[in-house]
Amino acid sequence: MRNPRFLGVYSRKIQQNSGQQRTRLYFVWAVSPEDFAVQELDAALLPKAAAQAVKKNVFEANFRLEPSILAVPVSTPDMRLLAKSPPPARKAEADDVSLLRLEKARRAKQLENDMRNNFRKAISALSRPRDRQGALAAIEQLVRLKEGIVPAHKHMFRDFGVSLRKKKLLDLALASSTRVLELSPDDDHAHFNIARIYALLGAYGKALVHVERAMSIDGDEPVYSRLRAHIQRESSIKRK
Repeated sequence: MRNPRFLGVYSRKIQQNSGQQRTRLYFVWAVSPEDFAVQELDAALLPKAAAQAVKKNVFEANFRLEPSILAVPVSTPDMRLLAKSPPPARKAEADDVSLLRLEKARRAKQLENDMRNNFRKAISALSRPRDRQGALAAIEQLVRLKEGIVPAHKHMFRDFGVSLRKKKLLDLALASSTRVLELSPDDDHAHFNIARIYALLGAYGKALVHVERAMSIDGDEPVYSRLRAHIQRESSIKRK
């Protein structure tokens, strides 16, 4: 292996969990035309980690020369000991990522709990004539909420849709069931529920599309084929 050639101090932008960017500095050596070695520096421009191997395409895309920083390394790393892959995240960074994921999951669960509670209150209020319009408006707001919604909320929207269908609030039931497909396009249960709603609305063509999509996802579910037969039968009667 030929002696590496020191290139200078380079910077790299690191995207943080907060969305902000942080600049880190590195000593850089050219090991070969296709390989580089980088060694992260601390605030005093001293090495803070072992040197790591970086391929040319990764280096050129992420590292920028800082000609105004004239620091030089005291020694050259042993290139035979370079890691062959990018270094793992430091423990503090890994912990930050884990905490962020836990916080996102906590917020999503809290939002679901709040929405389910508000939905139950609104459903209960439907039976009171003076509160019915406000309850319908509250349900529509819940069904169409976008902020904070994550894929795991598909089960909540599925439950809302089933409940609304049983209450014969078919437009709201359809809107809620459609939210499930937005979060999980290949959810066969969602396609089945939408097919049932369209069948109740007399839109048999749309109902057939969704029940057949459900069957294409899970061909072993017998209730799907029974619903398709029902839709085809009702559609035939309607045409007569």
